Amino acid sequence: MKKSISPVCVLIFLAAQVQAHHSFAPHFDSSKPVDIAGVVTEFEQRNPHAYLHIAVQDADGRTSEWECESHGVTQLTRNGITPQMLMPGTVVRIKGSQHRRDPLQCFFDSVEFEDGRVLSVNGQRNAPAAPRVAQRDSMFGTWMLVPTGRPTSGPQDMMAFITEAARVEIEKYNPFTDDPTYRCEPVAIRRGWFAPGTPMAIRQVADDIIIQHEWMDIERIVHMNEAATPANEPESILGYSRGHWEGDTLVVETDRFNQGVLNQFVEVDGQPMRALLHSNALRTVERISFDARSNRIHLSMEHYDPEFFTQDFPLAEAEYEASDLEIRPFGCIPEILK
Repeated sequence: MKKSISPVCVLIFLAAQVQAHHSFAPHFDSSKPVDIAGVVTEFEQRNPHAYLHIAVQDADGRTSEWECESHGVTQLTRNGITPQMLMPGTVVRIKGSQHRRDPLQCFFDSVEFEDGRVLSVNGQRNAPAAPRVAQRDSMFGTWMLVPTGRPTSGPQDMMAFITEAARVEIEKYNPFTDDPTYRCEPVAIRRGWFAPGTPMAIRQVADDIIIQHEWMDIERIVHMNEAATPANEPESILGYSRGHWEGDTLVVETDRFNQGVLNQFVEVDGQPMRALLHSNALRTVERISFDARSNRIHLSMEHYDPEFFTQDFPLAEAEYEASDLEIRPFGCIPEILK
């Protein structure tokens, strides 16, 4: 029997924390779950975040327009929620978490249709195991970040070691309006490496190596075997990368950054939400190696910024598993800030 969804529905349910490309906690409150049913009026097919507009009618017949955000359209489509499913006029029920500042906004993490299908924005939880990706023989190919549950917002130990110059810049910076992602700029290298849910690839082109992340269309050229960055190289968000091999490990040294953002949202007790910034003195060293036994690559990344920090960063590390996904154009659309 066909299951119907009443559009007169504003309920509460126990929500699960979701993994998003921007920090979830500063915008949405998982302790205030929402469960709404209504009629789709628009689906904004956007990256890095898609937006579903739903007309919801309450028990008194009054209609409210909800705007609920989720992963970007590319990731949703890969996980089985396609734009064709969310055409205007479609009756849906969505579950998610309440926006912290707007009572008619939410983050949705599942969609239920009139035929009874319930789809998660993170993919089918009990899906059959994907076929094993072919064994690689090197780091060249496409990879996916192995989930670790690392938070994308919260306290940052390095905030205890900022210089006066960093403090001045941090106090001027508003992470809710000033972050480069709102303008579709690629932001810091490590934010590309740690973006969940989207593939990245390493390939060789002539003498250079290209590191590409689908997220924000990041593409870096690693100039191999250069002794120093050219003196006239301008500063940029991604800097200038030089590489060399240490045995089977690719070592990438990057400098000539302009001032940027290492973490978009940082919690500091007794203060407004902050961001962790870096100066144009930042220098990074990435070490990338391939492990044939696990069919994975391993990244370790060092950060040095004596202008904004009184001590060096702890080592950042991650693993990436082989993937057969095709990297698609991200086509970021600038966010409309409210």
